[in-house]
Amino acid sequence: MGGSVSQVFRSGSARDGRNVSGSTIDKVQTIFEILCSNPRISIHTLEALLVQIPKNENILAIHDDSGYNLLQKSVAINHIELVRWLLQRHCPDVNRCPCSLPLHIACLKGHEECVELLLKHGARIDTEARMCFPGLHSLNCEERGKYKNVAVCDRPNSKLQNAVCYAIDGDQINVLNILAQKMEEPWIPFRVKKPLLHLACERGAWKCVQQLVITRSDEINLIKDEYYPIHQAILHDTRFLELLIQHGAVTTELINAPDSLGNTPLHAVIVRYALEEAKYGYDKWNKWDVLHLVRFLLQNGAKSSINQAGNSALACVFRHIRDWEVCYELLNMMIKEDGDPNIVGRDGSVPLMVCLVPLINKDPLHHFTHSMKVCFLNCIRILLERGANPNCSYRSNLTPLHVLIFTVSENFTLNCDTQKRANFDFIKNILQLLLQHGLDCNVTSQTILHSVMDMVQNVRTCPDMACIHELTLLLLQYGNDPNINLAGKQMTGTAAEVVRADATEDAPGQDTNPTANSNNSRSNEPFRNSFRSNSRNYILFYFISLITKKEFLLMDREATYTRIIHLLYYSMQHEPLYACLKSLHNLYLTQVPNKTTESLIALIAMLYKRPRSLKQMCRVRIYESINRKLAQNINRLNLPGLLKDYVLNFES
Repeated sequence: MGGSVSQVFRSGSARDGRNVSGSTIDKVQTIFEILCSNPRISIHTLEALLVQIPKNENILAIHDDSGYNLLQKSVAINHIELVRWLLQRHCPDVNRCPCSLPLHIACLKGHEECVELLLKHGARIDTEARMCFPGLHSLNCEERGKYKNVAVCDRPNSKLQNAVCYAIDGDQINVLNILAQKMEEPWIPFRVKKPLLHLACERGAWKCVQQLVITRSDEINLIKDEYYPIHQAILHDTRFLELLIQHGAVTTELINAPDSLGNTPLHAVIVRYALEEAKYGYDKWNKWDVLHLVRFLLQNGAKSSINQAGNSALACVFRHIRDWEVCYELLNMMIKEDGDPNIVGRDGSVPLMVCLVPLINKDPLHHFTHSMKVCFLNCIRILLERGANPNCSYRSNLTPLHVLIFTVSENFTLNCDTQKRANFDFIKNILQLLLQHGLDCNVTSQTILHSVMDMVQNVRTCPDMACIHELTLLLLQYGNDPNINLAGKQMTGTAAEVVRADATEDAPGQDTNPTANSNNSRSNEPFRNSFRSNSRNYILFYFISLITKKEFLLMDREATYTRIIHLLYYSMQHEPLYACLKSLHNLYLTQVPNKTTESLIALIAMLYKRPRSLKQMCRVRIYESINRKLAQNINRLNLPGLLKDYVLNFES
């Protein structure tokens, strides 16, 4: 029993009880009104009201409309006389409050006399509490909702902090000196978790940093929780960096020191600017701020951070920054400082793939302006000119060629023809740029023409076929093989249906004379079946099988699909071409013609029965002799300009 009573008096619950009389409440509310109208009123004027309040009543349990007591208010307005009177007469526990402790308010606002007075009366430096003052109580505060003041809180951070943190938040160097001197006393067990210089750099307290680099110079190159002060300084103005460097911060090593995630100060600047773009509550930067900071870092030894193993700064730029003009400027700056475009980023992909993969989502293309497209192309051009591998892959199967072809295919599903065409031209320019710098269609994907022909399934209008024609021509000019056999490749259901239909049509013909020459028919059947199946595994057959399922393409007055048929007709070798045409001719010969397929059947019959001209055959021979790489080698051919165009564009 004695222990319980002792605990009551030790905790201050008898002194700090919440029972106050109505007259006391009225007097304290009157004092609130007086202080609101005249914060500098003399204590002698207020004393007439204060002396009427009994000593045994806890006046700190009375709050104003905002939910703050008299001691908090008097500390906030730096009314030293009133603070001293309250502390001496009522002896309140200054460390007991739901939020906004008096010492914390004094530290944040820089009221030095109040700080010394509160420390003298038992205020503890190590006590942590959130700061709601002077606005609305935060969502995590227990006083939230008890008061009706509609004031806006200017401190949205509700993190629990001690007095040292609030002094640094307010950039109050004199208050910080008082607290630091107090902490050096041997009977004070409290020590801050982080060195003061680290805290000041982290919170952007310029006045504190200016003095701490002198008084605590040993902390300039001190690591704490994987961070140096220079890591924190990089998130603020350049003057923080300049000050640390002037006072001995080793830039050649510490400025390149990564944290546990592999991020260096250079990466921190890039990510910080990305947060600025997203407007996450920081003071708004412009592009010149980040460019100046990055240039300053590179000039002071951060070059090796560009090629951070497993975390390329080039990839970091593409992953986080949305403004393509800033991307281009940063990329150009870091490439000139020996940035390696083949160092992988955080996800294991090289910068080129990080740049291209977002195109899979067709929404970004809708928001691309002309200047954004120019900067995007320039970024890719810089990477390729500095040695980026256009045949790179992401997780063994996704390549730049796959990304672009898929993007074009998805682009056909748009409804706006103007937007569709603009997007296609943009993707085509990217593809042509990659092809000019060594993209090998056959190495990257031997069935890329197969994927191009699959785009027919997404086509919604006849003009879309012109895009497929342009894409096919571009791939053929840069070495894609039109004679590739799709045997063993997975075909879509449309092509498989045509092959199965052909097989069923040929089956009755084999049973018309089951007894005559049975041995010969059985011996020749494997050869005929092999020839039939091989001739139907070519791109030309596959393309025709796809367009037969699109009636509006066959009914097109301009017959745009015929341009692709002629393109393959002029580029394929003789043997696979006529084997394919023969199979197509025999297939449609057995079918009853209708208005839809009439023009297609007539075209196939004409191409099958009419051999190519000598000029066209010579073009195929030239095409094959230079390994089908017309665009790269056309200028080496000793031919007139008209013939070069004839060979390059597969004109009729």
